[in-house]
This record gives sequence, C-alpha cells and structure tokens, in this order.
Amino acid sequence: MPDLIAGLKDLGRKPGEDIVIECPLTGKRYEGLAPAMSDLVKLPVDVLVSESEPAGHIARSVPQTVPNVTILSGDPVGSGLAQSLAKPGGNLTGLTYYATELDGKRSELLKDMIPGISSVGVLANPDVSYLPFETDTRNAAKLLGIMLVVRQVQEPSALDGAIHQMKAEGAQAFFVLPDVMFASEAKHVADGALAEQLPLMSCGAWFTELGGLIAYPADYASLIRRLALYVDRILKGAHPGDIPIEKVTRFELSLNLRMARTIGVTSPPKLLMRTDKVIE
Repeated sequence: MPDLIAGLKDLGRKPGEDIVIECPLTGKRYEGLAPAMSDLVKLPVDVLVSESEPAGHIARSVPQTVPNVTILSGDPVGSGLAQSLAKPGGNLTGLTYYATELDGKRSELLKDMIPGISSVGVLANPDVSYLPFETDTRNAAKLLGIMLVVRQVQEPSALDGAIHQMKAEGAQAFFVLPDVMFASEAKHVADGALAEQLPLMSCGAWFTELGGLIAYPADYASLIRRLALYVDRILKGAHPGDIPIEKVTRFELSLNLRMARTIGVTSPPKLLMRTDKVIE
C-alpha cells in the first residue's frame, strides 16, 4: 500500500522504524480476506487497514477491540457497518464514496458519450451482491430508458464469454461494477471490450489507462493516502467509533480518446470540456 505509506510519512511516521506494516496476500480473492485478517489479529496488530468494503464486512468478525480503517463503497449505515457517519460506533471508521446517484451519473455520462444508446451490458460479481451497485444501476437505467444485459461473473476465465454474450444480446456498451476481481483483471476486461468493439464505462481510472473508454471514479490513491490520518489518530488513542466516517464528494471523469477513435466513437466537445483526464 504505497499510498498509505506516503500518507504516514506526511504525518511524520517512519514505516519500518516507528511503525510496522504487515500486508498478507489474499490472492485478490474474497475468500482470502478472512484468513488474512485472522492472521493479522493473531500477530497482534494495533489497527487493521483495508481498501474495500468487503474487507470491512469481514472485519466485523474480528474482536471489537481491533480498530478497522477502510474505504467503503456501499452505504455504511444501511449495511449495518456503522450507526451513523458522524458517530460510527463499533470498531470501524474511514471513508465512503457511496451515493445512490453515482451510478445514475455514470449512466448519464455514457448516454452523453453515445447519444441514442438503448441497451447496456453490466458485469457484476455475485460474491458482492450485498453491495448496492447493481440495484442502483438498474434503477438509473430504468429512469433513462436503457435496457440492461446483466452478466454475473465470479472467475476471470468467464470474462470473455460474458462480454461476448452481452454484445450478442444487443448491448451497445457495458458497465463493469466495482469489484476486486474485476479491478485486478482490468486489462483483461479492457481487451475484451476492444475485441467486441464495445465502449466500456468503469468505476476506476485504471480501466481507461488500460484501454477502457470512460470512467467516473473517486481518486482512490488520495483516499488510501487519507486513511493514514485515521490510522494516526487511532495510534494516538482515539477510538474508531468516535471518528466520523468522511463522505467523499469529488469524482473525476477520465476518457480514452485513443480507444474512442479505435471503436469509432466521437467524443462530444461538451463532454471533453468536463473531462479531468484525457488519454490520447
């Protein structure tokens, strides 16, 4: 977690000297989270830090005496992870970028990019079906008059087939919903989009850097760096349940013009003016 280390250094901490960071491998799979956290608790550790909400859910199974700092992609109150944003209670705090309107905004941006689009594919992982993204995407699509072609994918080996099936069933573009496996397979997903000549809207800027068309994410690197503030406060004696969960409100639009030209999509000037990062 280089961004976390950078944040700790900004606060005067010296990783490897006055603070030790243990980072067990999970194999980038959800089933690896529980044993990894169990191993960390046995060390023991003073704070658990994670980058995703699934890890936050797993952390509920560890002793309540172990503070947990994380980035939440879903609704922390609605999911039961926190009593409120202002006073989470329990052993968890951190940042959340969840907003019910976020998937609607991504749908609107895709429609701005491809006027007249009527059918959109969705890659979703059933392992995180408890997160609200698929439901929010369905609600947004209904409001915008867009038909969805949803494919549930749990394994990387199923990605190519799912993308091909979406195209065969009439999808004119597709979303990839937030998920650890999809994020780790971003190049695979982007290559699949190119092979099928499908515009790809994603939740991470790294997808556009690897060949996706458009993304509207939070700045994850800065979020991870900001987790260091929470770690520092807890190490100084603060209780995680008393530290407010910060709601992220800034998102960045990124656009891969090279991909747009390759698949024959014309970028509207108004959309280009709103873009934070353009890949030529």
